[in-house]
Amino acid sequence: MAQAETYDINALKVCPTPVLDACSERMVCVECGKKVRFFCYQCLRPVSDLEGKIPQIRLPFKLDVVKHEGEKDGKSTALHAKVMAPEDVEIIAYSENCLDDVDVEHTALLFPGPDATNIADMDPASFDKVIVIDGTWRQAKGMLHHCQKLRQMRKVTVNPRRTKFWRYQNFDDSYMATIEAIYFLYRDSVSSGYNGEYDALMYFFKYFYDFIQSEYAARPEKSFHNKHQKGYIAYETALPSTSLRQTKSSVVPEANYDFDDLDLNLAFQAPLDDQQDEA
Repeated sequence: MAQAETYDINALKVCPTPVLDACSERMVCVECGKKVRFFCYQCLRPVSDLEGKIPQIRLPFKLDVVKHEGEKDGKSTALHAKVMAPEDVEIIAYSENCLDDVDVEHTALLFPGPDATNIADMDPASFDKVIVIDGTWRQAKGMLHHCQKLRQMRKVTVNPRRTKFWRYQNFDDSYMATIEAIYFLYRDSVSSGYNGEYDALMYFFKYFYDFIQSEYAARPEKSFHNKHQKGYIAYETALPSTSLRQTKSSVVPEANYDFDDLDLNLAFQAPLDDQQDEA
C-alpha cells in the first residue's frame, strides 16, 4: 500500500469562516421546524440565512451515501456532500435491500482493499454512480458482509492521504473522514488541471477544522488524546478566535458551543472506548 501523503487543507479554494461565523444562532428549518445550526440534519438543506451564501456545485457522477442507522447525524461528515451538491448526492438509510434497484454494472463502491481500482485509473464511461458507506469501519464491514449488492460492485479507491479529522480513531491516520474520502474521490477523478472544482465539498469540514485549531491554539493548556498525529494543532499558525468564539474577556466556555451534537471540544478528550472511527 502506498504511503499516505499529507495534504494542505489551507489550499482549498473555500473560505467558510466569515459566512458561518455570521450565522451565530440556531434557526428554524423551514421544512421540519427543527432549530439547527447551518443546515438541517434531517432535511439536508441550509438554514434560510445561508441560502445563496454557501457554494452549491454539480458533480461529474452521482453519489449515493448509504448511512448506517448507528451513525449519528451530528458526527456524520458525509451529510455535508448532500448540502453542497444537492442535485447529485442522495442519502440512503441502510437496509439489506436498500440497493435493490441499483445497476451494479454501472455503479462502483468506494472501499479500500487489494481488489480496489484507483479512481484515476477508471474509465469514466464505465460507471455513472459511486456508493459510499457511512459508518464506523466495523459498521461498514458489516454492511458489506450482509448486502449482496454491495459485494457485487466494483471497488474503487483514492490515493491515500493523512486525515485532518479532529476525532481520534483506533486506526492510523490514513483512515480519512467520510467527507475527505468523498472529496478526494472527485478530485482524483480529474486527470489533469484540477482547479478547485470540488473543494466546496470540504466547506463545513474546513470550518470545523479551523474552529478547533483556533480554539486549541488560543488555549495551549488544553489537553487532547496523546495518540493524535504529532503536530495536529498548529499553535504557531492557527488563526485567532473570532467574535463568535469569544466573550468580551475570554474564550466562550466549552459548554456554550452551540453546534448541535458535533462534540467538537470532546473530540480529543473522550475516553478511548468511546471513540467512533469514521468510514
